[in-house]
Parts: sequence; structure tokens; C-alpha cells
Amino acid sequence: MIDYTPLFKAYVKGELDEFYDVMYPGLLLFAAKTLGDSLSYMAEDCVQDVIVHTYINRMRFESALHWRRHLLLAIYHRAMKMVRHKNVCDSNITAVSEEKLCRDISYQLIKQETLDTLYAAIETLPQEYREIFDLSFEQGLRNPEIAAMLNIAQITVKKRKAKMIEMLRRKLGDISADDLIIILLAAKIGGGKSSDCQVVTCA
Repeated sequence: MIDYTPLFKAYVKGELDEFYDVMYPGLLLFAAKTLGDSLSYMAEDCVQDVIVHTYINRMRFESALHWRRHLLLAIYHRAMKMVRHKNVCDSNITAVSEEKLCRDISYQLIKQETLDTLYAAIETLPQEYREIFDLSFEQGLRNPEIAAMLNIAQITVKKRKAKMIEMLRRKLGDISADDLIIILLAAKIGGGKSSDCQVVTCA
């Protein structure tokens, strides 16, 4: 799991590069999923509003955990406000009990921890494997397209994909390759195609 303390300390000092590399993509995804398909285009505005407010008040946070929970809760409530304002929310949203809200947020915190860890792991990939990741999962290209773009053989693409998945698995605690692919696709990173899943696991 990620140690958020160095990120928090850098954030307090005004050093935001690592925060944007590691946490920002996951926060955008969290906001988009909370907003729903019809309002997901507002995710960046939602997250940026919270980041600005949090940054202004950054000296008030007692710990990295306090800071991170505030970011997620603030994004959640900001997104819900946007949903209600646009009148596209389910009619029962205002009737959600406090207990259910706490359960939902606790689940999202755990889920977000996994995504943050994933993005941090992706940042550490060697360039040739990050390149494969970008083209495959972020841009959603198929193996023949990647091979043509990089001017390499398709078998090389397959081998690099398999190696990339293995490196990410180890960084995430040796989860199964299938579970990792599910996480990547569920995160909708670049709209990866489910038809690529079997190719990714090829040796």
C-alpha cells in the first residue's frame, strides 16, 4: 500500500508534482464514478475545486490520513451537490441514510487505496513498458496497432504486455493477472478492450 505521508508533506510545502502523478488520476476517476455517466465530464471541475480549497487550507490537516480522507469526502459531497443541482440523480439520493452513506464512503476509501497504489506502480514502470501500457490501456489500441506504431513484432508486444502485468502484480502484492486486468478495465483507463485480456496474459 502507498505511504501517503511523503505526498502529504510535499503537498503542505506546495510541491504538487508527485500528488498529480500519483493521486490525481484516481481522484478524477472517483469523481467521475460518483457523478455518473451523464455528468462525468464535470469530474475535472469537481476535483480541481476541492484541490484548490484543500490547498488553501492545507496547514489545518493533522496527518496524511486526515488530509486524504478530506479530499475523498469533499469530492464525494461536491459531486453529489452537482448531481442534485442538475436533477439527474435518482429520486432516492436525498433519502440515503447516514449509515449507508458511511458504508459507501468506507468502501470507496478502500477502493481508492487500490487505485492509488495502481497509479503509483504504473509511474515506476520502465519506459518501454509504460509505453505499452499507455498505448494498450490508456489509448485502447490492439496489439497489431501497437506493433505498427512502435515498429516492433506483435510477439514483442505480447511479451512486453505479459512482463508489464507481472511487474504491476508484484508491486500490488502478487494479485492474480486476471484480477489485475479486471482492475485496469474497471477503472476505464483509456477504455481498454475486454478482448485484449487473453492477449495480455500470454507469455
